[in-house]
Amino acid sequence: MHVLLGLLLLAVAEVAMGASGGYVVATGVVVPARAVDIAAKPMGRIVSLHVERGDRVEADAVLLQLDTAELLADRAAAEAELAAAQVESDWRARAADRLERLARAESLSEDRLDEARYGLAAAEQRVKLADAKLAKIEALLADRRLLAPFGGIIVARTAELGQLTQPGAPLLRLEDHSRLELHARVKELDLPSIQVDAPVKVRIDALGSDWLQGRVEAVIPSGDSDHTFLVEITLPTREGLYPGMFGKVRFVQ
Repeated sequence: MHVLLGLLLLAVAEVAMGASGGYVVATGVVVPARAVDIAAKPMGRIVSLHVERGDRVEADAVLLQLDTAELLADRAAAEAELAAAQVESDWRARAADRLERLARAESLSEDRLDEARYGLAAAEQRVKLADAKLAKIEALLADRRLLAPFGGIIVARTAELGQLTQPGAPLLRLEDHSRLELHARVKELDLPSIQVDAPVKVRIDALGSDWLQGRVEAVIPSGDSDHTFLVEITLPTREGLYPGMFGKVRFVQ
């Protein structure tokens, strides 16, 4: 796929003469401005799958869920541990307060008061430790539910119900088709003619002979082995315009 995309992006740029002077013409391919491969962070078995290829999803929509039985048991144990630690801390706080009052009345030794203070401090630290343990389990549970990072369209899905996922292995591909770009490559000699934010004309072969109004979004200042440079052009919203379509862009000199 990457090889095919590279071939499509490798433009045959030329300088043509129009009625108002010269212009540079390059070919390229339409791509989404945002696209992401969605993978699971941990290893786990897929227990629910909520999307198919072609589905539109909103931001933060649940895409799939990994098994959580073991982590749910760990969370229950951590919650109980936190509750017990909090009970002990509260008890030691009340005891320390009583001893402080006795100490002020000179009815208690300083060693006894120090011991109570130490016990309270240790109990408070155990509460913090149990709370951190619970927070870690909550984070692990969150990692087992994959959400859409933005609204878009599911264009690829390798995930299947019951599948055992591998950390970092792509399961879904999400693309945002609300903003599309044309990516074209131009020769190094033509680069000075291309300015960021400059208006350009774009023609998409699949949409007919009409020229669309585009804008240079970025010129990537790093060439390839063929001495061509990537230029990203923002495209207008147009019915029937999709990523993967072939197009031609005209840069006025």
